[in-house]
Amino acid sequence: MDGLPAGLDLERWMREALREAEAAGAAGEFPIGAVVVLDEHVVGRGRSRQRERRTQLAHAELDALLDAGERILTRYDDAVLFTTVEPCPLCLGAAVMADVPHIVFAHEDPAVESFRIVERIDYVRRHIAAYRGGVLRNESRALFERYQPHLVAYLDGRAPRHDRHM
Repeated sequence: MDGLPAGLDLERWMREALREAEAAGAAGEFPIGAVVVLDEHVVGRGRSRQRERRTQLAHAELDALLDAGERILTRYDDAVLFTTVEPCPLCLGAAVMADVPHIVFAHEDPAVESFRIVERIDYVRRHIAAYRGGVLRNESRALFERYQPHLVAYLDGRAPRHDRHM
């Protein structure tokens, strides 16, 4: 599934998401960042803020989508969500409900495997035109190794089920 806009520099925009992830990690949060890109501009930025906001719902992707707000309200078909870790079901659902049809991520999330939702759920599949992972994967992983080394096993799919909270 690769209906990404032509000429889109995936690494450039993923580096923007990685900057957000770096800031999150430096603040003691999960090192996850996201940006929403429209017309070669970042129109929304987000990072994990679960500790700061004292809620497990403060995910990077949701933060970026909310920040993009009105700028993507009528131009959602051209928006691309870049995130450093594969979206969880909450964030995938937020992208679907915001009608953002393009999602690019760095590191897969073996615990949730949201790609299966995209593949199997007709409603979601109709909304997602592009779902691509692996863009600057090693850079995303390096942030976890630096800021949250205990979660590297999670990223590898080796963490016990009860430890799988990001």
